Amino acid sequence: MQRTLLMSVVLAGLMALVSGVRAQSAPSSVCDEDSEAASVTRPTVLRDARAVLAALADEAVRRSPEVTGQIAGSRAWRQDRLQVEAGGRPQLSLSGSGVWSGARDSGQTGPSLQHGLGLSLSAPLLDGGRRQAESAYYQGLAEAGALGAEATREQVALEAVAAALERRRQRLQLQVWDRQVARMACLARQVGEIVALDRGRGSEGIQAGKSLRQAELSRTEVQTQLRQADLRLRSLAGETAAEAAAELPPGPLAGFETLPPLAALIEALPEAAELRQLQRQAEALDRQVDAARAAHAPQLSWQIGSLASRRDGSSVTGWNAGLTLGLVLADAGAADAGVQAAIERVTAARMQREARLEERSRQLQVLHDAAQAAQRRQQQIGQLLEQSDQLRRATREQWARLGRRSLFDLISAENDHAQLQLARAQAEHEHLMALLQMQAAGAGLRAWLAPFRAEPAPR
Repeated sequence: MQRTLLMSVVLAGLMALVSGVRAQSAPSSVCDEDSEAASVTRPTVLRDARAVLAALADEAVRRSPEVTGQIAGSRAWRQDRLQVEAGGRPQLSLSGSGVWSGARDSGQTGPSLQHGLGLSLSAPLLDGGRRQAESAYYQGLAEAGALGAEATREQVALEAVAAALERRRQRLQLQVWDRQVARMACLARQVGEIVALDRGRGSEGIQAGKSLRQAELSRTEVQTQLRQADLRLRSLAGETAAEAAAELPPGPLAGFETLPPLAALIEALPEAAELRQLQRQAEALDRQVDAARAAHAPQLSWQIGSLASRRDGSSVTGWNAGLTLGLVLADAGAADAGVQAAIERVTAARMQREARLEERSRQLQVLHDAAQAAQRRQQQIGQLLEQSDQLRRATREQWARLGRRSLFDLISAENDHAQLQLARAQAEHEHLMALLQMQAAGAGLRAWLAPFRAEPAPR
């Protein structure tokens, strides 16, 4: 009995000695449990984040080959319109000919040269409004192409901003795993000191080392994902803009937590570039219907010409003036089929716009609900984090000084705390992405960022 009591006293003394050695040998920068990264909880000024994202979106749009291609397509439609309009103006043409010829007459042959020069001026008088309708059609396509370029700008801007926020999310995850690795390394050293004095607890050293390696493995995976996100962002926006976006802190962005009213977003949907593009395409196809109807209307044009020719020393000159009338009497129903096909294309275009409008309306509802849910998860996880931090600290205290908790309990508490931090980062990211996607689906992400575009973030 006395021997057992003596052993207990000795072991308690050794544990106290180990705790003292551990407290002295553990660096405060690694083992200080009160050191949480302040940047994780300190909000960023609203203007800073939006200005950085606005500049990033602008640079990605400027570099985008898709946008350049859309603009070139719009310019092509404008040239088609100019070509059609030019066909309705007077056309002046010049023609010339030179012909060598030979003939046999009473057994004699001889070559002769005939050459001539002609000049004509012509223009249409009546075409049933076909050229005017075709001009309006191509003008509508050009405007739809310009709106298509704007819709592509929105897609590129959203892609670039999403890439920046994805890199920011990976940075926050890396920050969490950096702290977790530091804590597990500190714990492994502390357990190593205990095992050096008590060989019977060698399994705890193995367990602590295993937890450290698992944390290091998770950190390595996040580092790989961060590099990939960084490469994607640089490919979209270039080195300079990507470096500026790297300054986005991993903490909450002040001002981004406010969700716009769903009704206002749905009301602004028709102003979206893509929907305006579809509307303009349908209007342009309406003009194509008019052009199809006019294609078989009577065609009337005038022409004035002059011709001079010379052959074998004799000259001939002449002139002509007149009207040309063209009228299709029977075409086996081709005209009606062409008109009906143009009408069906208008119907298809309008139905496409209506379907896209409904799809975007449903998308906004889903995104708005997702943003609200992510916001609630952020708040709930924030409350859980406070309790988790208290539990983690209490478990460490009980394990290190009182011996009332096992090492497994401590590692579990640390892992749970890290997972909650990751869950909060994920919820924040989902909230931000839903907010930006709502802006892009409505009036436009670039319009939302526009007030901050000219304001550089203060240094």
